[in-house]
Amino acid sequence: MNTQLINHHPEVEKTARLTISGLHLILPQREIRVLESASEVDTREAGVFSVGWINHDQKRWPVYCLSQQLSLLDTVPAERRVCALIKIENNYMGILCDNASIESIVGKWHDIPASMRLPDTPLLGLIVSEENILACASSAERLAAYVLRLAGV
Repeated sequence: MNTQLINHHPEVEKTARLTISGLHLILPQREIRVLESASEVDTREAGVFSVGWINHDQKRWPVYCLSQQLSLLDTVPAERRVCALIKIENNYMGILCDNASIESIVGKWHDIPASMRLPDTPLLGLIVSEENILACASSAERLAAYVLRLAGV
């Protein structure tokens, strides 16, 4: 397993930690356009496999709800309180999560183990924080592509 130490320097990119039922998903902060309350999601006329829509930039964007195993949920658990609007090229997608925080990466980077290295995985690597919390690194592009494949879009 290849391990890299991610140092805490001022130039280290800030990240967004999205917590989904105990899963910690790390994305670059610059790929998160806005964090909204889950109560802002319009659940009327939800699209295929989405749970509703979020308004941003005078348009509405689909919102998806993932499980801890990164499968799509059609019912939103009560603990999903935040909608992270992720930027994908010129579009957006909402991901519901329990909590979201902005932080600098401090920890050890690990390659994805062979057993988790599936062709369509949104995961880029694993990060073990100084507090021994395991987080999964991804990107908005990979996460969105994964969600759209699950939704059959």
